[in-house]
Amino acid sequence: MDNTKIGNKEAIALLVTITFNHIILNITKTIIDTTASGSLLNILYIGLITIIFTSIICYFLNKFPTFDIIDISKFLGGNVLKWIIGLLFLGYFIFFSGVLLHLFSSCLQIIYFSYTKTIYIALLFIIAATVASSMKYNAIYRSTLIIFPFLIVSTLFLLFSDMIFFQPEKMYPIFGYGLFPTFVAGICNMFAFQALAYIYFMPPILREPNKVKKIAITSIVLSCIFLLIAVAIILFMFNGFVDTDELMPLYSAVKYIEYGSFFQKLDSIFVLIWIISFISFLSITLKFCDIIFKKLTNANTGIFFTFLTAVGIFIASIWQKNYAISIYLADTVYKYSFMILVIGISFLVLLFATIKRKIRKWFK
Repeated sequence: MDNTKIGNKEAIALLVTITFNHIILNITKTIIDTTASGSLLNILYIGLITIIFTSIICYFLNKFPTFDIIDISKFLGGNVLKWIIGLLFLGYFIFFSGVLLHLFSSCLQIIYFSYTKTIYIALLFIIAATVASSMKYNAIYRSTLIIFPFLIVSTLFLLFSDMIFFQPEKMYPIFGYGLFPTFVAGICNMFAFQALAYIYFMPPILREPNKVKKIAITSIVLSCIFLLIAVAIILFMFNGFVDTDELMPLYSAVKYIEYGSFFQKLDSIFVLIWIISFISFLSITLKFCDIIFKKLTNANTGIFFTFLTAVGIFIASIWQKNYAISIYLADTVYKYSFMILVIGISFLVLLFATIKRKIRKWFK
């Protein structure tokens, strides 16, 4: 067995964990602010579109077995396009991981560590993620598979525990602000499925690259279920989002869990699970950035690149002056960067590379 490759279950856990970390931060608020009571319908809608889109990109990826988006870019436009796409993804992963790191660190500081500066919390996250990412034989992927069941169980436990506070009538009017915000403007909520950005790099690291479609579709479906549960909890429990704290929307719901005198204030358990999950997310991002650096420079070792990426994420995190800037970057800049790079540019690269491959076959 090749210890440098990952299995199907590990790959699914990896992709869903990436999306889950966006769910526990601020994505639920963004979706509800955009589509209001039409949020659940919007998630089903964008979920279906994302599944169709994922099927298409996996069809293109299967035309280039063991190739990722960097290799395909080189095939299409040589080293110039390879470097352009590589640098765009590096900037995307590093900068927005820094944004999420600042968001999560700020939340933890306000909730638990009011006397600790955000920079120190972010630094601890970066150190932990760097150590985990530097382990041999892709240990971080296997660790993510171990953590994954805790994400499932904790989310289902939160759903069933808070059901007594649900007011299902809050899903009406079912179209929220109207058809346009729900089905046209709301399509940008596809950025909730951040795993799409990582799918472009999956084939070379899989033991069975031909199963990339099955892995990708399964992860998108599971991510959609997680997103539906999270939005339903917030939507049915609170008035839109007016009555809740803007710090990690699900955290506001966790505080309502209570089982008698001996099982109160379980929020610390949930936050611990989310912290471990977030470290996994950062470690995965470091791994993927390491892959990009190696492809661009043709280097064999990635320890230096892992350290360089970690420093970049840390700088991107501390660069933000306050929580409001992070929210703007996560809700607006992140959304449109995703649509442009992941949905637009990368898709066009796959499309034109497939056309070029077919033309070459015709003339052979």
